Amino acid sequence: MIRTRYYVEDAFEVPEFSGPDELSTLGEWVTADIQLSPLSVLEAIDLVAQAKANPGFAPEDLDGNAHTVTISPQGVRVENFFVEDVQGDYTLDDAFRVLVDFWDYCCLALPDMVDARRRQYAEENGHDPLAGIREFLAT
Repeated sequence: MIRTRYYVEDAFEVPEFSGPDELSTLGEWVTADIQLSPLSVLEAIDLVAQAKANPGFAPEDLDGNAHTVTISPQGVRVENFFVEDVQGDYTLDDAFRVLVDFWDYCCLALPDMVDARRRQYAEENGHDPLAGIREFLAT
């Protein structure tokens, strides 16, 4: 069974958010919309890192299966398309921690795929969003 800080593999062998209730909508977005797509996880990590590092970062929307997420220097806003009261505002630090934890889950669930997708993302975008990631989490 796979377990990280915020995620656990459920009976159907898919990730389920098991973190604190105050982060549940954020965790639900990750599992429902990003799913086990390493490129999408890397894109979200990269956008949050850019918003965290640059106060002039223009807000970026990510639309998925069930949610719209807006990433800006002020934080991350998650809204569910179908359930109006499933929404939340999160700090960039909270979003970053949840996304990096989900990356760790991907590494355990898809060990043969993650390195190739990380290299692909770095080649396509000119940088590796995971470079120095553990130090970035400490700030």
